[in-house]
Amino acid sequence: MSEAGGAQESPHLTHAEVTRLWAKFRAGDVVHCPRDGIGMALAVDGAAKAYRLVCTQCGLASAWFGTTPAGIVLRSAPATVAPSGDE
Repeated sequence: MSEAGGAQESPHLTHAEVTRLWAKFRAGDVVHCPRDGIGMALAVDGAAKAYRLVCTQCGLASAWFGTTPAGIVLRSAPATVAPSGDE
């Protein structure tokens, strides 16, 4: 995840990335992971009315998010990421 002396990659997607990927998904396009280019899956929590985009290969994921007329609202950090950022 990090190169020698370089900054560590974020273990999850940013709000801007989620917004862009969600727009592509809603338009019917195939959504590719920004990290490795592999397809992303959409996880759905029907009870919470929330969604999450997850890479099927590397596991890069968005926080759970809801949709509103004004755009998406992130609900929480991905469950696989500890508060310290360690997995």
